[in-house]
Amino acid sequence: MLFYKLSKNAALEDLQDGGLALVVPQRRLVELNRTALEVVGLLDGRTALDDVAVAIAQKHDLPVAQISKDIEELIEELNRNGVIEFQTGSKEGAKMKNSDAVYYLRNTDVVLREEDQDGALLFNPDTNRVEVLNSTGLFIWQQCGAAHTLDEILAEVKKAFDEVPENQVAEDVQKFIEGMLASGFIGKVESRKK
Repeated sequence: MLFYKLSKNAALEDLQDGGLALVVPQRRLVELNRTALEVVGLLDGRTALDDVAVAIAQKHDLPVAQISKDIEELIEELNRNGVIEFQTGSKEGAKMKNSDAVYYLRNTDVVLREEDQDGALLFNPDTNRVEVLNSTGLFIWQQCGAAHTLDEILAEVKKAFDEVPENQVAEDVQKFIEGMLASGFIGKVESRKK
C-alpha cells in the first residue's frame, strides 16, 4: 500500500472552484478541480488511498469502486507532475531498503512520436531537443511512465530482452538513464528514509 503527501516542493492555493499547485523546481502550475483539491487535502502520508476513496465517495454520495479508479489515476498524474510524493516514513517506507531510493519518471512535457515498432522520437519543448530511440530505448522510456527505481526498470528490461547478457543490460540501461537525465527527458525523485 502506498502513502502520499503534498510534495515539499509544492505549494497549494485554494480558490473558490478549485485550486492551483505550484511545483517550485519546475516553475509549473498544476490546476486542480475541487475534488482533486479535496483528495490532496486528505493525503497526509498516513492515510491509505482506499480510505481517501471512501471519504470522497461518502462526501459526494458515489460508489467507492468508481472513485477508487479515478483517485488512482489522479494520484499517478499528481505524482508525475511533482505535486505529491511518496511518504517514506509510512508502513510502505518501512519495507524499503535503508538507503535512499531514487525513482525515475518521464518529463511530462516531452512529446513522444512512435515511428514504427523499431523506435520513436522524443521532443523536449523545454530545450528544443529531439532524441531518437530504438526499440530498447522506447521500452525503457515507457517504464518511466510511473515512478520506478533503476532495479525495477532493469528487471523489466531483463524480462523483455532475455537474450541480452545480464551484465550488458545493466550497463546499457544505466547509460541510457544517465543520458535521459542529463538531457531533461526524464527526472528523478529521491525518497529519503526518515
